Amino acid sequence: MNERRADSASGQDSGLPVHNNPASTAARNGSAGRAKRIPRAELRARVLDAAQELLADGGLSVGLHQLNMEELIRRVGVPRSSAFAAFGGKDELLTQLMLRLLEPSEPRTLGYSPGTEELATTVFRTYADRIRNADGDIDPEGADAVLKESIRVGLARNVVDTMQSTEWRTYMALSVSVSSLPPAQQPRVREALRLAQMRFLEQMADLYRRVLERVGRRPSEGVTWLQIAAVGASLVEGMASKRLIGIDEAHGTALRPGIDGEPVEWETTALAFWKMLNGLTHRP
Repeated sequence: MNERRADSASGQDSGLPVHNNPASTAARNGSAGRAKRIPRAELRARVLDAAQELLADGGLSVGLHQLNMEELIRRVGVPRSSAFAAFGGKDELLTQLMLRLLEPSEPRTLGYSPGTEELATTVFRTYADRIRNADGDIDPEGADAVLKESIRVGLARNVVDTMQSTEWRTYMALSVSVSSLPPAQQPRVREALRLAQMRFLEQMADLYRRVLERVGRRPSEGVTWLQIAAVGASLVEGMASKRLIGIDEAHGTALRPGIDGEPVEWETTALAFWKMLNGLTHRP
């Protein structure tokens, strides 16, 4: 959760002062004193902070219309008209909130969910001796077997974790909500959506590169790591979307050979993911 930005905005009024809610002020002070004038920049920050807090627990599931404006105004402690006036209107308030939600979070390594990475890492650690032969060179058959097993056990978890991801649900909801803004405000939000997606894909591309180079694979001719990351994300997120809306028929399993050659259950998403990687990469 971002810390409140009111302190940094103090004394740096970017517009006309806005009066605080007299009733709220009196209730806090125990008297009906003169309403405090809040600098516009500070009020904007307070409104955005309060809105972000309201959405923090579960993220956006549908769109910004689910934001409880009455609760937002209560938390900020100013009249509704003052809150909207600080932004020049409700549409600009919603635009600024969307831009805030799309800001980069604190520095961290993006990638698959922690649970997915743990499962895949365990597979690579358990079967590390199959990746290289006695001479220390990559064993193509053994390396592919380890990679396939990591996909088999990891993709199922990743789809579920994606469905439960607050960040992912918020991003998807904002992608849909942007068209509800006035045309003049849409370009800023669309650009923020594009930049957020590019940040994710670039970090995922680096993750794919590190994992696949470990097993001796490179992108096929004309294919980039970022394109591989984009196709992989589309597959996982597409299945997550289908399952979220209850299309259970899209989810299934099939028996296929596992790392030891015996038939084991593969989720169809994992099978498709392996086919995708095998088709878009090769061994030099």
